[in-house]
Amino acid sequence: MEPPPYELVPGRYGISLTRTGEAAVSCRVPALPATLDDDGALRAAAVLMGIDMGAGLAAGLGVLPRWSVTADAFVVFVGRCRVGPLRVDARCVRAGRRLSLAEFRAVDEGAGDAPVAWGTAGHGVLEPDFDPLLASAPVGAEHHFPRPPSNEAARSLEDQFGITSGVDEVTGGVLVRAPLDERTRNPWGIFHGGLYGLLVCDVLGAARLGAPRVLGLRFVNPVREKAAEARVVPVDGSGGGVSGGDGSGGDRFGRGAVRVVVTDAGSGRTAVLADVVVDPTRAAAD
Repeated sequence: MEPPPYELVPGRYGISLTRTGEAAVSCRVPALPATLDDDGALRAAAVLMGIDMGAGLAAGLGVLPRWSVTADAFVVFVGRCRVGPLRVDARCVRAGRRLSLAEFRAVDEGAGDAPVAWGTAGHGVLEPDFDPLLASAPVGAEHHFPRPPSNEAARSLEDQFGITSGVDEVTGGVLVRAPLDERTRNPWGIFHGGLYGLLVCDVLGAARLGAPRVLGLRFVNPVREKAAEARVVPVDGSGGGVSGGDGSGGDRFGRGAVRVVVTDAGSGRTAVLADVVVDPTRAAAD
């Protein structure tokens, strides 16, 4: 039986999942040509996909027979995954009627569990119209996502997902765009939550701001039409709020604090707000 197209989204990262408890999961992300940066370490975008998958599954298992969709995430990067695979250990710490909260830690399994990232992810609780992964599987069960053909797997993640970078005709700043199609949809039929991390990292890279050090994601509306578009909006030096998006970084807050806004190209609605403290010493194509 042919797997559903949405399973190829994490499959392009080589991801596998292991159920480690009633509402606990380990997610592994291997070192692949597409997931490594120029320094040979796992890209921050690949770490974020692993977190989305691990925390998302743990949160969903905690509210069975219902399921969950990502509402927010807070990620602190404390190291880099240089050996691999990355292992994200996640567990549901609160399972409510409307909200499921997961905590996680990500480590470099091949380097003696050297720490890479930690944080939490909140999820809204919904009724699924699909069969959730590992829902009826015993503890210890594994799921390996299908991988693309070798000729595709050798290409960059951006090429595989159809992501492009260019100049925003309105602001003159950087614009990163990902189409909404079978390559980027999740089981709900909307833009896959794990891919927002790739968009954020790509737009930071294109704006030459650095790689994320601390990242707060707030999911506002799903992308349902046409494409997801990411822009950098500098933090306003006056204190609160944000200012216009030329991709140059803030003033009083310096180049270390920026906001990335992802919008639905079809409806124009804000989809995701990402508040980021960047590490300007790291290559942002990370």
